Amino acid sequence: MEFTELADYPLPAGEVTEWIPRLIGRECADRTWSDDPRPLSYLHEEYCTRGSIARSARSDDEGHPGSWLGAVFVVPHRHDRAALGRALTTWMRTHEVFRTTVERSLDDDGPVLRRRGTDLDVEVTETSVGTLSSGTEVHHHLLGRFETLSPLHWPHCVLATITPADADTGADHLDDLPEIGDDEFLLVFGADHSVMDAYSMLLAIGEIQGLYAAELAGTPKRPAEVGSHVDFSEQDRRRGEDLHDRHDAVRTWEAFLSREGNRFPGFPLPVTDDPVTACAPTRRRNQSGMSSWVLSAEQADDINRWARASGHSMQTAVMAALAVAVRSLSGQESIRFAMPMHTRSDTRYSSSIGWFVGVVPIEIDLAGAQTLEECLATTGAAIADRKSLAQFPFPRVAEITGIDATPRFVVSYIDARYVPESSHWSRWGARTLRGSADSDDEVYLWIVRSPKGISVSARFPGNRVATESVHGFLHRLNAVLALPVGRRARHDTVGATDVSAAG
Repeated sequence: MEFTELADYPLPAGEVTEWIPRLIGRECADRTWSDDPRPLSYLHEEYCTRGSIARSARSDDEGHPGSWLGAVFVVPHRHDRAALGRALTTWMRTHEVFRTTVERSLDDDGPVLRRRGTDLDVEVTETSVGTLSSGTEVHHHLLGRFETLSPLHWPHCVLATITPADADTGADHLDDLPEIGDDEFLLVFGADHSVMDAYSMLLAIGEIQGLYAAELAGTPKRPAEVGSHVDFSEQDRRRGEDLHDRHDAVRTWEAFLSREGNRFPGFPLPVTDDPVTACAPTRRRNQSGMSSWVLSAEQADDINRWARASGHSMQTAVMAALAVAVRSLSGQESIRFAMPMHTRSDTRYSSSIGWFVGVVPIEIDLAGAQTLEECLATTGAAIADRKSLAQFPFPRVAEITGIDATPRFVVSYIDARYVPESSHWSRWGARTLRGSADSDDEVYLWIVRSPKGISVSARFPGNRVATESVHGFLHRLNAVLALPVGRRARHDTVGATDVSAAG
């Protein structure tokens, strides 16, 4: 599973239909929404607040402050409008997060955010866009729709289908993406980040496919009840309120950020243009992106067996390889970054749509480690020491410490092999999507292990220096990951692996 921008997916020309949720059951629009006493999570509140500040700084105050996530995949069935409308309606009724919104107002102390809810039913209805003559035209239309998504304007998720004009779509298909056959269509959705995280995107693919197949078969599914992200937000708020300036989580974050002058650490290789360009008063530039498969499923299994034989996880092995790659390229003994981790510790949220993410400060110091096995042990200890901090919302930590900092180097790892229907992702040409970003110093890496293997996706500053640094770093990472490949099920390591072999 790769995580890219929509422009990197070869969309076909064809008939485009939008699927937009609306509220039904009451004629009087001014009574549609009412105050919901349940608070926003700290992350949700910070996201809305930062977005509002960014919006007010723009020349066009009508701009939208959100960022969007989504997915695209082939539906291997005929396009039945009535059945699809019922399936999508069931999906949105299952997850309460789609039936709430946030209202922003101003008082003497500044912006005030209130959660608004409704007791009305949601229904997803179709709007025909018509037949668009090229994939580029389809892309521009969908992007224009998704870029209007916002945490402050409902609905927060919209969908679209594309029925190719004929079996030969004319699109330049990538090697890992299938063509769309007869009686098949493409489904694309976008959601504001406030109602969806990366894991939610993955869950949604299989859930929508299953609901639609059941509707076509005349055996509509009644989904199992799932926990609501709105209820989770209350728990998140309570955890945050328990924090104080002497709490271990707060003190750990303070120490981590103080190393950079109360900033998050940046990417350990150069990402800035030449000094003249860097000092010029320019707007934040759009970021570049890339995505590639770095290990097959068999190669990932090899590394996993090697790591498990030493008592460690695949996640630890990948993070150790990152640290080794940094050391071999920069000479730095340590690598420091922010790492998102899920907060779905309660099983009732395991299948929920929402933003269940915390962030932890990671520092891996390889001083004295000469073999991969030694690097693995050091990395495992570093992650284990910080993993529990994900449950404590960082925006609350920032509030207590007075530190206003934004992550600059972020590394995410997801094992998606056990997400329902993940074995079909390759056949469906499924891919998760993100909106564009602009920053002159942020580098994000998303590493996903799926049934097909391991992919690495990245976004980084759109200049020559950053492009060379990130591509060089990922090339070195691949070389380090290749070292344990081939050990297969052998639990004896036949001597330690010298990390200099990756140089």
